[in-house]
Amino acid sequence: MPLKPHYQPTRADAADLARDAKPGDRLYAINGEYIVTDAISPVFGSHLVRPADVPTGPGSITLAQLLAHSGGIFTQPLNQA
Repeated sequence: MPLKPHYQPTRADAADLARDAKPGDRLYAINGEYIVTDAISPVFGSHLVRPADVPTGPGSITLAQLLAHSGGIFTQPLNQA
């Protein structure tokens, strides 16, 4: 499914985000811009994300962790959302 414009920090939205996000997708939060990587967390089975200003790497947190930490995720830059 395509990404929704905004994901709330709820279990339902975390599950939707984990299902919808694909490697290379850019996600925007109040605390920065992130890229979904192709690395998968062996514990949670979810893609990992990394800050967009880090040129390469597998990622450091899961989509659900980013959603919970940031309080919400947008799929467009915040000045366009």
